[in-house]
Amino acid sequence: MKNRFFFFLFSGFFLFEQSYSQFRVKDDTLGGFFIPINFSASVPSQQLAERFGHSYRTGTGCFYRTFSGWTFGVEADFWFGDRVLTRDQILKSVSNEQGLVLDHMGLDANLMTFQRGWIASFYTGNLIRVLNHNPNSGILITAGGGFLQHRIRLESGHQQSIIYQIENEYQRGYDRLNVGWQGRVFIGYLHAGNYQTYNFIVGIEHLYGRTSSVRGFDYATGLPDEGVMTNGLTSLKVSWFFSMYRERVTKEKKYFYY
Repeated sequence: MKNRFFFFLFSGFFLFEQSYSQFRVKDDTLGGFFIPINFSASVPSQQLAERFGHSYRTGTGCFYRTFSGWTFGVEADFWFGDRVLTRDQILKSVSNEQGLVLDHMGLDANLMTFQRGWIASFYTGNLIRVLNHNPNSGILITAGGGFLQHRIRLESGHQQSIIYQIENEYQRGYDRLNVGWQGRVFIGYLHAGNYQTYNFIVGIEHLYGRTSSVRGFDYATGLPDEGVMTNGLTSLKVSWFFSMYRERVTKEKKYFYY
């Protein structure tokens, strides 16, 4: 079993070295597919800033870059944070006369609030080969749009606590789940490592979206949750990506993948 493992491991390295030897990222202009792993630190604006503080996103996707630099991609991010600015309003609505949120044992439940959400996008753009150390690096500018969702998550700080005021269907009355559409622009630098060790993208992304509540009624305010909410989000975005290059066809060269 061990010998078989080392055989496959050696074969993988051999194929990688064989494919790599046919071109050089440093000198050849290449296209192909890329799989990024994304992380973003975000600051809200518009009405979103009245509900949440700074937040974070992490996710993945896939994009394709042509030999001329045109880029087409999709991605999805899990969106999370722990700064809910309407926390006091929600706590007040589920507290007793002493201002405590009690669990099923009559003890302080230590109710906590979090931001949770998803952002999914498609985008297109171009790699401008300036300020680069090889033909596959440069300034990356993209624009696109897609889906936006955010809500407030409520949970007890004590694992064994049950808070009847927010259990099951009741939590939906407080979570302010908003769903809608967004547009986004990104500008940053794409670095393609000469030896495919350090491949990363770093830049600034701004997103603007319009969402509306899917709950219809807000238990914390006692009013219908209607109208359209404006969402602004500016993020510092860092991506590390896997590359699956494809070489341009010439009389001397053939397509190959790895």
